Amino acid sequence: MDLGLKKKVALVLGSSKGIGLTIATSLLEEGANVILNARSEDVLSKEANRLDSKYPGKVDYITADACSEASAKRIADYIENKYKKLDVFIGNIGSGKPNNTNALSIEELRRFYEINVVSNINVLGRISFLLERGINSSVVLISSVVAKEASSAPCGYAAAKSYIVTMTKYLSQMYAPKGVRVNCVMPGNVYFEGGRWEELKEDNPESVNSYIESTVAMKRFGKPEEVANAVTFLSSEKASFITGALLAVDGGQLKSI
Repeated sequence: MDLGLKKKVALVLGSSKGIGLTIATSLLEEGANVILNARSEDVLSKEANRLDSKYPGKVDYITADACSEASAKRIADYIENKYKKLDVFIGNIGSGKPNNTNALSIEELRRFYEINVVSNINVLGRISFLLERGINSSVVLISSVVAKEASSAPCGYAAAKSYIVTMTKYLSQMYAPKGVRVNCVMPGNVYFEGGRWEELKEDNPESVNSYIESTVAMKRFGKPEEVANAVTFLSSEKASFITGALLAVDGGQLKSI
């Protein structure tokens, strides 16, 4: 199926590994020109070069800390100067790994907010005018099922991901008249090399397996590709009448109606 993404310009934040890298790959497979982003030059350039060998001339990257206003401006300036517009924005930066066992630590709450909210919204605010120049432009923000239902995840992380859900609804209304759709994908428990679940499973495999079997209807972890497929569809012209949607990719973990 042709999703109508050929030659479109896409920016994927947090795309040097895991779900972000898989989303970038999925968009490349559909013929999009993809700009990777992460903070580590070494890791990012390595992945960009690897992808460029498979999708020559379609891969670009910019190393930047998306939380920084100066870096967000640099990202916007780079895209404007080189591409003149942007068709797809994926706000994928996030982390649920705690640094503090105190759930009410203000420092910890701020850290989760900075990583999961400020980074993505900071860049979106800077590149909005480029999306308005795009063709059938699309924004997909990555939240989590913990935004909708209490779980074992840190409450600061859940609160930050809830903010993303709320922003999706508001932004979809704001951007619709400008020809830009805004949707949200809420992954469940996704396992990949170097991810948080790999770390937790190494520490206590029996507890993790028990948790997955008791809370996920499909009784397994999700794969990055399964999240990427949903994101790619929402980014595409096949989803042209979908905006403000919250799509859980969780194997049936959410129980609420």
